Amino acid sequence: MGKERERQVIRQRLDELFELALIDEKNARKDRIDRKYNLIYLYSRKYKVPLTTSIKLWTCRKCETGIYANGGHIRIHDSRIVVHCGNCGYIRRYNITRR
Repeated sequence: MGKERERQVIRQRLDELFELALIDEKNARKDRIDRKYNLIYLYSRKYKVPLTTSIKLWTCRKCETGIYANGGHIRIHDSRIVVHCGNCGYIRRYNITRR
């Protein structure tokens, strides 16, 4: 299997794991959620595949867990998106740009 084909398979696997993690967040299964996010970051690093924008928004950069899994929240404040992690307290801010 070539490197590009391997990366495509890993990207699909990351998307599947992310969708399953979101389903588990609705069902409040914290142990499964944490394991899936750990696998997402592990695969991403091992195979050098960048994370998609949606995965980056829904996960904490610092503790690598789901934002909503631990009581975090996303707010819009002064033309910025503010993402607060409920687990470690890390805050990320994204600027909202006009197109």
